[in-house]
Amino acid sequence: MKNKLLYTLYILLFVLAGHSILSAQIIVRLDDVLASVIDNSFAATQAKGQKEIADANYNFYQSQLKPSLSLRGSIPNYSKTFSPVIQPDGTIAFTSIKQANSSLSLLATQVLQSTGGTIFLNSDLQRFDDFSLADNAKQYNGNPIRLGIQQPLFGFNPWKFQKNIQALLVEESVLDYNISIEEALGTATDLYFNILIAKQNLEIAKTNQLVNEKLLLITEERLILGKVSRDEKLQLEIELNNAKLSVSQAGFEVEQTISNLYTYLGEAIPATETEFAVPDIFDDRIVNVADLIQHHKINRPEIIAYEREKREREMDFAEAKAEYGIRADLQASIGLARGATNFQDIYTDPFNEQQFNISILVPILDWGKKKSALQRIDIEQRMLKEGYTQLFLELENNIRQRGFLFSRLQSEIKLLKEIMDKAGERFGISNDRYVLGNIDITNLTLAQREKDQTKRNYINALKSYWVTYYELRALSGFDLINNKEIIYK
Repeated sequence: MKNKLLYTLYILLFVLAGHSILSAQIIVRLDDVLASVIDNSFAATQAKGQKEIADANYNFYQSQLKPSLSLRGSIPNYSKTFSPVIQPDGTIAFTSIKQANSSLSLLATQVLQSTGGTIFLNSDLQRFDDFSLADNAKQYNGNPIRLGIQQPLFGFNPWKFQKNIQALLVEESVLDYNISIEEALGTATDLYFNILIAKQNLEIAKTNQLVNEKLLLITEERLILGKVSRDEKLQLEIELNNAKLSVSQAGFEVEQTISNLYTYLGEAIPATETEFAVPDIFDDRIVNVADLIQHHKINRPEIIAYEREKREREMDFAEAKAEYGIRADLQASIGLARGATNFQDIYTDPFNEQQFNISILVPILDWGKKKSALQRIDIEQRMLKEGYTQLFLELENNIRQRGFLFSRLQSEIKLLKEIMDKAGERFGISNDRYVLGNIDITNLTLAQREKDQTKRNYINALKSYWVTYYELRALSGFDLINNKEIIYK
C-alpha cells in the first residue's frame, strides 16, 4: 500500500513538473523577430543613423545659404622689442619700440546662390598706441560701415550645382533607409529559418534514435531466434549510432543558430526554453513582374544615386573648365572711413570710401592641363553611365528571377507538404511491417530516410519562400502582399 502511494506521488510530481516546463516555455514567431529588427537591431539603428547624417548634412548646406554674422577682435596686440628702422641716409638703426595694436571687426555676409558671389557688410575699428613716446600717443582708424560684393566673373559657382545635389542626397537617404530595413528583415528571416531547420534536424535525429533503439531490441530478440541475420543487426546498430551523432550535431546547431539570431537582434538569448513557430505562407498571389520593375524605378536608391552622381560629374566638369580657363574676380565696396586721434571723429565726421577692383588671370601655356582634366571627367561620365546601366539590368533580372521563384514556391510548398505527410505515413506502415517481420531492414531504412528528406525539403522550401518574399520587397521597394509602397518613418 505504501509503495503504491509513493508511486502515485511520483506520477503526480512528474505531471506537475511537465506542466511547469510547458508553462515556462515561450513561443517566438517570425513577426516578433521582425518587429525586434526594426526596433532594436544594430542594422536598423545604423540605417537610421545614415539617414540622420544625410539630414544633418542638408541642414548644414541650408545654413550656409543664410546670412552669417561674426565678431573678430585682437585686444590687445602688445609688442615691446627692437625693430630695424631705415634712416634718411639709408642706414639702419635698431630702435626700441613699445606698441599696442588693437582691432575689432563685425562682419555680416550673404551668399548669392545664383551667381556664386558674396555680399558683405562690415564695421571695423583699430587703435594704435605708441608707449615709446612721452605722451603715449594714440591713433584710431575705422570703417563705421562698408557694403561690398565679391563676385567671380568667369569662375566656378558650386552653389548652382549643390542645390540639386543636396536635395537628391536627402531623397536618396530616405529610399536607402527603406531598402536597408527590408534587407535587414530578409537577413533576420534567413537566421530565423536556420533555427527552424536546426530544430527540425534535432527532432528528426531524436525520433530516429528512439525508433532505432526500439527496433534494435526487436532485432536482438529475432537474432536469438534465428529469424534475422547478424548483418541486419549491425546495420541497425550503425543507424542508431548515426542517429546519436545527428542528435549531438543538431543540438549544437540549434544553440549556434539561436545565438546568431539574437546577436543580430542585439538582444540576450532567452533563458527559458523557447519554441520557434513555423510561419504559414500567404494566400496565393499573382506576381506581376512588370509592375515590380516599375516600382523599383521609383523606390530604389540607386536611381537617385545615378542622377546625383551625374550632377556631381557635371559640377566637376564646370569646376575644371573654370579653373584652367580665363578667370576674373570683381570686388567693389562703398562705405565710410576715417583715421583720427579722437575716437569720436571716426563716427561723427567720417569720409566717403569707394573701392573697385577687377583681377584677371589668363592662362597662356598650360601644357594640356585643361584638355586632360576635361577628358578625364568625360571618361568618368561614360563609365558612370555604363556602370549604372549594368546595375539596373542586374536589378531587373533579380526581380524577374525572384518573382518567378516566388510564384513557383507557392504551388511547390503545397505539394511538398502533401509529400511529407505521405512519406511520414509510409514510414509508419513500414515500421509496423518490419516489427511484424514482413519487410527487411533495407526497405525500412529507405522509408525512414525518405521521411526525413521530405521534412527537410518542406522546411527548406518555406525558408526560400519567406526569404524570397523579403528579397522582392527590398529589390522593388513594394509590398506585393499588401499592395503598397514600403515607407518607414
